[in-house]
Amino acid sequence: MHRVEDALHEPPMVEDWVRDNIKAVLAVTDETFTDIGTVLDLSVAVVGRRQRGVTPWSVAELGRLAGHWRIEAFLLFSRRTADVLAALPPTRIAQLRAVKGLSATTRSKTPVAA
Repeated sequence: MHRVEDALHEPPMVEDWVRDNIKAVLAVTDETFTDIGTVLDLSVAVVGRRQRGVTPWSVAELGRLAGHWRIEAFLLFSRRTADVLAALPPTRIAQLRAVKGLSATTRSKTPVAA
């Protein structure tokens, strides 16, 4: 028998992990929804809907994001954001941040918990 509280607190879904991993990578690279929208040929509004969970990310979109970040696509499905961040090549982080005039070392690879 399940308690009422258990029914109200569903476990995180893979889609949540994907959004969390994308959010963490954006924090490290200082990219915005506009930046990844450009990479994916999507509007900022569509990227925002994907990140809010209103519409799902497609496998093709995730593959293109992974390619953009130079990580293996399967990592975006990981429960461990630390694994995703550890896989990000430091040179790629530096390249993406340099486009914005930022140093490669301004942020750490571990996001601060909100």
